[in-house]
Amino acid sequence: MWLTPSLLLMILSITSSIFLVLSSPSLFISWVGLELNTLAFLPILLSSKNKLTSESSIKYFLTQTLASVIVIMGGLTVFILQAEFSMTMVLFGLAIKLGAAPFHSWLVTVAESLTWIPLFILLTVQKLNPLFMVWSFSPMNSSFFYLIVFSSLIVGSLMGLAQTSTRALMTFSSISHVGWFLTGMALSLETGLLYFFIYSVILLAPILLLEHTNMSHINQLPLIQVKLQNQSILFFSLLSLGGLPPFLGFLPKWVILQLSMTFSFYFLALVMITSSLFTLYFYLRLMFSAFIFGGVKITQEKCTPTSFFSNFLLSLSLGGLSLIYFL
Repeated sequence: MWLTPSLLLMILSITSSIFLVLSSPSLFISWVGLELNTLAFLPILLSSKNKLTSESSIKYFLTQTLASVIVIMGGLTVFILQAEFSMTMVLFGLAIKLGAAPFHSWLVTVAESLTWIPLFILLTVQKLNPLFMVWSFSPMNSSFFYLIVFSSLIVGSLMGLAQTSTRALMTFSSISHVGWFLTGMALSLETGLLYFFIYSVILLAPILLLEHTNMSHINQLPLIQVKLQNQSILFFSLLSLGGLPPFLGFLPKWVILQLSMTFSFYFLALVMITSSLFTLYFYLRLMFSAFIFGGVKITQEKCTPTSFFSNFLLSLSLGGLSLIYFL
């Protein structure tokens, strides 16, 4: 289903759009890269042919179109209006594209209708261009920027507590991580990108497992027999996503917290720590459903490329402790 010429063309287009945004100092050229990215992702959204997916694709397209209009209007009015107001318009449009709170409602509805691999792309790859444009063109010392950061941290962590859908849970977790992405970008580009790439790698393991088990709600976990190896991958990956030491996901959070304290962002650091505790709680709730109430299937498997990749992801999640000594 996936290795088709049309899909390869879409992947090439998305990759080209990312390089276009990363290499361009111009807001207009970066905006063109955003539009190329949106158009390339739409066929991936429509890969599952059902009515719900079609409706979500329309919502995604209309939301991205509105956000793009706001971004380009902000860029065009920079010479007419005050530069700060124009750049705030750009930030407003990019926040919608990111699905950052309080502009996140479209992201949740679209995510609920997607299969797991398109959802992974939506929560990771599709955020890279807007994140880099926020760093390049938006005022990151403005009140509006910190409103987005605080809203994403708080809404993502608290709303995740009320979710029973695994897709919604992963989506609200991603919204909370957007607050960390933006904070990292405000402190330094390298820190923000470090957090983004580690988050993307760690998220891949639970996404692949949830796709393999076709699990859509938490209450399905006790009814599914999951292999012990897969349960271990889910367990350690979710702990790593929650930022629990000594796992790999703790490393970028520790770097951001250290820099926040260095720049005297004490209240922001407190909010980030609190949101991580709530996020870790609903990850633990998901794991308890799988481990305590779910069935465990113990089998001895041959070494296949899939199992080798799963073991690699598991080892990567456990690798955070040794990296702390390089800080």
